[in-house]
Amino acid sequence: MFPLLSNGAKIFKNKLFLLRFVLESNQKISRFCFSVSKKVARNAVTRNKMRRAGYRLLKKYLSEIKPEVIALFSYRVIPKDEEEIIKNLTSILKDSKLIK
Repeated sequence: MFPLLSNGAKIFKNKLFLLRFVLESNQKISRFCFSVSKKVARNAVTRNKMRRAGYRLLKKYLSEIKPEVIALFSYRVIPKDEEEIIKNLTSILKDSKLIK
């Protein structure tokens, strides 16, 4: 039903993100989601900007990411700038071995 909430999800953390993902063999393409809690950013405008920045910057890595991945990126803090998002996104994707 919700594979990211089940016990089979793999979890990785860094300063900016919490990544939960599962490998689903019945999926043809990978799917991604970015979420920002109200505890992290109270203002909806800020939360939406953070989510959109995550999707925009993840596009650079789509060709390198394994197929059949369902992933949820949760922001843990508000990033200072896009450079911090890129650095943390790259490191968490490498740590989780979703990219080489």
